[in-house]
Amino acid sequence: MSTLKIPSRFDAAAAQWDQNPTRVELARAIGAGIVWTVPVQPTWRALDYGAGTGLLTLCLQPQVASILAMDASPGMLDALARKLLGEGLANVQIRQWDLESEPCQETGFDLVISSMTLHHLRQVPLVLQRLAAVLKPGGWLAVADLDTEDGSFHGESNDVFHHGFAREQITGWLREAGFTEVGIRDVHTIAKPDAAGRPRSYGVFLAVGQKGPA
Repeated sequence: MSTLKIPSRFDAAAAQWDQNPTRVELARAIGAGIVWTVPVQPTWRALDYGAGTGLLTLCLQPQVASILAMDASPGMLDALARKLLGEGLANVQIRQWDLESEPCQETGFDLVISSMTLHHLRQVPLVLQRLAAVLKPGGWLAVADLDTEDGSFHGESNDVFHHGFAREQITGWLREAGFTEVGIRDVHTIAKPDAAGRPRSYGVFLAVGQKGPA
């Protein structure tokens, strides 16, 4: 388990995280986009990196044999554990881990998913390479995040290292990590006011790639 200190705001926000309908709607849109784009099979093992309270995890859970929910925040994962217990779901496992600190030793996944996590990472190409390493040859990666924005989405926050991403940058990193059949498309639009209260719209992309042969 990684020993990196976890940003406390995620632990503190975990109990109320799912009460934001914008987050719930986003997870559903990304989950639907993944199922539409990737040939998900009921026999697959999946991993959700940056799973948080499991909003996306639980969207994909009925579509696969098992899914590992991985996050650096123990508070977020505790919230997910309570949901799993309440719903009696046995095919979801939980692990606290930070791939920027150390690679994951568990491999053989058919699918890796991640939502709104990349902009919180300092070393995005490194994490994409480590996610590629846990996939089987021919396995799929599907990541969703913000299009490039002006910094108003989060406002002042000390755990945001990228104000979204240019799509050509993401697809380039995926190819460098060994993915083929790389594609990227719109998956959702988030409407929220900026710091001055003005209504804004922020685009969210879904980038997908298939791991090349060994």
